[in-house]
Amino acid sequence: MEANEMRSTLDRIPYTNELGITLDSTEGGTVRMTLPGAKSNENLAGTVHAGLLFTFGETLAGVAAGMRTLEKAFPFARGATISYRRPAHGPVFGVASVSEEDSTRVLKELSRDGRSELEVVAELSNGEGEAVAEVKVAYAFRPHPE
Repeated sequence: MEANEMRSTLDRIPYTNELGITLDSTEGGTVRMTLPGAKSNENLAGTVHAGLLFTFGETLAGVAAGMRTLEKAFPFARGATISYRRPAHGPVFGVASVSEEDSTRVLKELSRDGRSELEVVAELSNGEGEAVAEVKVAYAFRPHPE
């Protein structure tokens, strides 16, 4: 799926759309996104809210999971973990990748078994390039109804 198609898909998700998350690039299987710095994203301590970091990481991982598979199946999160590294201030930048080999495996398993699974890791960093969090999401893929 092309970046513009994925952007329009993201625009149809009201919850994440209102957060101002941008899809910056999709090259190969690597997706880069930004969570803007905004007062509304902060907690009482003035740092980016932990739950928002999780939402951003899961959204990023989901986009990476769906870049080559979304036309055939939706990735549904079935489990996730987050490791917080340091408080985040301002915009947060994220990157997640899915190899062509993993995407091909998922598509083959969907065709053969009607299901597949994949774990995706999203790395989140601040404006200085320092890690603020890592989100690991296990996805289950199910084909679109015919």
